[in-house]
Amino acid sequence: MATSDQVLGRVLKTYDTVESTNDTLKELIDEGVPEGTVVVAKRQVTGKGRHGRAWFSPVGGLYCSVLLEPPEREAAPISLLAGIPVVKALRHHGVLAYLRWPNDVHFMEKKIGGILGEGVHRHDRFYAVVGLGINTNIPLPDFPSDLQGEATSVQHEEGLVSNEQFLSYLMQQFDSVYRRYRSGTKDVLFKDYRGLCTTIGKRVQAEVHGRKVVGTAAEVTPRGALVVVDESGVRHEVVDAGLRYV
Repeated sequence: MATSDQVLGRVLKTYDTVESTNDTLKELIDEGVPEGTVVVAKRQVTGKGRHGRAWFSPVGGLYCSVLLEPPEREAAPISLLAGIPVVKALRHHGVLAYLRWPNDVHFMEKKIGGILGEGVHRHDRFYAVVGLGINTNIPLPDFPSDLQGEATSVQHEEGLVSNEQFLSYLMQQFDSVYRRYRSGTKDVLFKDYRGLCTTIGKRVQAEVHGRKVVGTAAEVTPRGALVVVDESGVRHEVVDAGLRYV
């Protein structure tokens, strides 16, 4: 799957069913798996998104997690930037997807993928575990009632795809992003992210320090925070809050 100089995906661990690929990969850290190890499963029993939300993970979708070892002080934006290769892979397969800050991937206002990054400490070392979930080959009638009309899949939009080929292309793109990230070209990467993120320019409501802020999403900082400018022109940095369009 990986090219000769590619780090991400060089070691691939495949499973039929796991509780979650992130949790499985965190367990494998204790076995000494190297950076770039990818866990992929056909199904997750307890797939999860941000803030502990459940992630619908039936057979047919693509569920994987990637092990990275960035400096801890620089790790915060990684899960944000991981959206870039997901969008590129979806577009490569005919779906003109885009990003919704911070970690959702949408097509025509419907969710088609998501990212969950977690920091892990083991034996005085820091790791970033980045989970990627993409609705590839899931028929729309299979989505639960609460997701009907809210989610879509590659199969519905463009037809069946090979999860193996999708994953291979995705890891090539993610490897390129990660190399650029580690080489110090973060400004360029965030420019790429902003170009794919349709949240910027939208009127939004977010909670900042316990109070609701309504304003325009103006930009994303190099740390991954969303800058919201309220009606008085005051800038607020939203780091990890529920966000809705108004």
